[in-house]
Amino acid sequence: MLRRFAAVGALAATVSVTVLMAPPAFAVEPDPPAQLIGASEALGIAVRQSLEAPQKGMTEADEVDRDALVQFYAARSNQLLWIENGAFTGKARAVLDEIARADDWGLKSRDFELPGTDLGASPTSADIAAAETKLSIAALRYARHARGGRIPKPRDMSSYLDRDPQLVSPIKVLEQLSATSDPGGYLAGLNPRHEQFQRLRKKLLEMRGVTSEIVATAAKPEPVRMPEDGPTLAPGQRHPHVALLRQRLNVPLPATAGESAAPDAELYDATLEAAVEAYQRENGMKADGLVGRRTRVTLNGGKAEAGDGKRKADEDLLIANMEQWRWMPEDMGDTYVWVNLPEFMMRVVKNGTVIHEERIIAGQTDKQTPVFSHELETVVLHPFWGVPESIKVKEILPSLARGGSLDRRGLKLQYNGKDVDATRIDWSRADIRNYHVYQPPGSANVLGEVKFLFPNKHQVYMHDTPTKNLFASASRTFSHGCMRVRNPMKLAEVVLKEDKGWDADYVQNLLRTGPENNNIALGSKIPVHVTYFTAGVDDKGELQTRSDVYLHEKRIRLALAGKWDQIPRHRDHLLPVEYVRPEFAQNEFGFGGSGSGGGSALNDFFQNLFGGF
Repeated sequence: MLRRFAAVGALAATVSVTVLMAPPAFAVEPDPPAQLIGASEALGIAVRQSLEAPQKGMTEADEVDRDALVQFYAARSNQLLWIENGAFTGKARAVLDEIARADDWGLKSRDFELPGTDLGASPTSADIAAAETKLSIAALRYARHARGGRIPKPRDMSSYLDRDPQLVSPIKVLEQLSATSDPGGYLAGLNPRHEQFQRLRKKLLEMRGVTSEIVATAAKPEPVRMPEDGPTLAPGQRHPHVALLRQRLNVPLPATAGESAAPDAELYDATLEAAVEAYQRENGMKADGLVGRRTRVTLNGGKAEAGDGKRKADEDLLIANMEQWRWMPEDMGDTYVWVNLPEFMMRVVKNGTVIHEERIIAGQTDKQTPVFSHELETVVLHPFWGVPESIKVKEILPSLARGGSLDRRGLKLQYNGKDVDATRIDWSRADIRNYHVYQPPGSANVLGEVKFLFPNKHQVYMHDTPTKNLFASASRTFSHGCMRVRNPMKLAEVVLKEDKGWDADYVQNLLRTGPENNNIALGSKIPVHVTYFTAGVDDKGELQTRSDVYLHEKRIRLALAGKWDQIPRHRDHLLPVEYVRPEFAQNEFGFGGSGSGGGSALNDFFQNLFGGF
């Protein structure tokens, strides 16, 4: 113990001596950090860290937005975008106000988590970072929803809905928000600018009783009401209700036989008949010119009975149609062809004005015409019809198996480019998919005199048809997917005049004297937009509705409500055709052919497919 204390004492003495003998010490400044971090940048780093932190329940789109925000803040040296000196900037408040009005655009304000509008007198660093992060995320989500991103992949609802939301990259959105002096206006401007979208929005605001943003117009007088109980009015008749009908449709009085004769307001003349038929077509009814109860009720703004296209409008109807406009190309073209399937109409639009319109026939409910956009490239006069693989496998092969004949409908069969006799082929072994089935031009050709080609993965196009009688139907879902046009030569004249400057006489002469399968390539491709709008607003400001024939509107409503599990499903029409070998009858050759046992099978197919001739 004594030795231990002695050693300690000796060490202490040594240290004391050393200290006494050391030279004078000088204070040395530590090396400064490579980069000084200010308070603002520190907040920006906190924002980036919160954005990079894993979050539960994020969608793929949410992750893309967060990644873009991380890049954006890094590129601006972590400087905040929305907050200065512990308070929101004027630009931030403009964005907050615009996002809060999301419902006015058919969006849902509750989809955006916004920070409180007041950060308080002494917000903490955590408060500031959280508010900055929330507002940036909300702004990007608003931009995405405004461009149709609420349903990022419409094809997930149906393969017939071949649309892509017109999204803007989140980096571009952030750059624009940073650069603009009006960020609220920029966000609002991301909503579609199409005239129909704006009209539907106005109707939505009217339905909600919002008038502050609706352009003031002169008060419209109440429309004349038609008695809903009364005789069916027909052309050529006289009746007191005809005078009311004339007032309701704003049709002038009929011409008189002489200066002294008074106009007969109660006469149902040809001018009034044309107006009635136009009204019936616009409202999804049979355009027969007969004014019965259904027409009377609809004229009074009431809900039409079953079978009418007129429907009672609700907010979800308008919003579902507004959502589809978010998927449309921002620039539809100076001149374009617009097909609206629920309306069974096609129009040629030039500089915003309809220069031609016509009825169409669309696909059956189980063989739907798809919704997509492409470009018209070729007009074909006296076309061949190349039978699609789906029809060869599902329709023609079973007909051949039952003894049907291709010759009965003028169909031809080719193998390796050479015509062959279908009756001498053992279809129980041969694969019809390896053969080309076609129909030459002629009076019975299912494509008629002209077809319009816009190559697409759906293998559909527009064409003529011999079965003109089907255009009289109000609901025209009769085809295998292609669109049949009632007066296709008029459409050809319009298209070729716009593209080549040809007049109608020149086009008709080509039809009379030109070769078979005369392919006329367009110098400039014309956009074709096949759409599915069940609601629109006409030039008079009246809402027009259509039946949801393919249930796409229902699908959109359910998707917007988050009810994806309730969406009606069907087979993906783009999947390869399933080859199922049918049961074969035997003919004189020992295999399927033109025996008498099923000679009408292919005829029945044509009857079902094209309505007969």
